[in-house]
Amino acid sequence: FFIFEVVNTCLTIKIIIISHLFLFESMFFIKNIVLSKKLKGSVRGKNKEASISILLFTVTIIIAIASLLSDYLNKLFIPIPVLSNDYIIFIGIILLCLNLIISLLALIQMRDSWRVGIKEDDKTELIKSGIFRITRNPYFLSYIVLFLAYILLVANVLIIISSLISFISIHKMIMKEEKYLQALHGGKYLDYKKNVPRYLFI
Repeated sequence: FFIFEVVNTCLTIKIIIISHLFLFESMFFIKNIVLSKKLKGSVRGKNKEASISILLFTVTIIIAIASLLSDYLNKLFIPIPVLSNDYIIFIGIILLCLNLIISLLALIQMRDSWRVGIKEDDKTELIKSGIFRITRNPYFLSYIVLFLAYILLVANVLIIISSLISFISIHKMIMKEEKYLQALHGGKYLDYKKNVPRYLFI
């Protein structure tokens, strides 16, 4: 198909991934800046889990971009040729689009309850509407979708390892946040937790 011929070029994939990254990070920073001004304070928590997750996520992005921009590094990171076909690349691009949709909905619908990590002094509202009726962690779900997209589009061993480690770190942060939300909202959060999955189906 023509669309597969279009996307199956190294230059096109580079442009798509870098453009996506710009949009994804821009939404994140705009939300943080706007909400920080509104609340007259930082929305960033000081807990180590958030710091580690941000660091590992950054490393994953660096590996993805380095793999795309340098053939030498991509070979060093052990390419996986079986992933490099038209259909898989097309699925990867669809996942990038899905990542933007999920993350945008999460950022908008979380309203003033958005935080980066846990700020224990803040008493935020428990959001249960919109996309939060489908998943308790839509923004983190968007990260998982992003990792899957990178694995398919970058297609090397190191990106798989980095994505897996990043997911484990994010999962640990989510588990700590759940304890915080349970302490903050009590039975209201337990009911929500019982009826809505952590990610999508689990």
